[in-house]
Amino acid sequence: MNNDFDFFQYYAQLNHEQVMLSYKGPITDVLLAEFSRDIRQKLQGDQKAGKKVFSVFMEMATNVLYYSKEINYFGSRDKVGTIVVAQTDKEYKLITGNMIYTDSAAKLIERCQIINSLDREGLREYKRYLRNNPIENEESRGAGIGLVQVAITADNNIEVKIKKISDTYSFFVLVVNIQKTLPNNTNDTTQNS
Repeated sequence: MNNDFDFFQYYAQLNHEQVMLSYKGPITDVLLAEFSRDIRQKLQGDQKAGKKVFSVFMEMATNVLYYSKEINYFGSRDKVGTIVVAQTDKEYKLITGNMIYTDSAAKLIERCQIINSLDREGLREYKRYLRNNPIENEESRGAGIGLVQVAITADNNIEVKIKKISDTYSFFVLVVNIQKTLPNNTNDTTQNS
């Protein structure tokens, strides 16, 4: 667990990147639908990577929606989290942040280390394993499968940062990078012979 991690300092470092979406507050299904529509529109020019970004975004945002321990007590008691989508010249960067229980932090870090150690086929096997083997904490089980799916779809490692806030709560940040489909790197091999 990295107690020196400061999400807001990390966010400030994104200034040199183009932030496509930035939100902190209550997360709802309706809001996620709006965000996903916005992301699809902005990524129309890079459809292959855009599909990955959309899929990973939905998985990460849904994890915040289901598992955040911070609740908006005004209105309908929605879960609260942070969602950022940014881009550099070569990649898209998706970041989510939300409160978790401190006692589940070590298990999350361990699960992410396992995920990052596996190749694509290993990730698929691990996903099947998580589905077929009940875990004592149902919440961890769902989040684990979601994290595996993020790694499979992004075709990249996931980065996790956790800052302990108190004995009860910690702030969990998930960062995923997705390579852009650059025009000169397309896999189109149809050429005149």
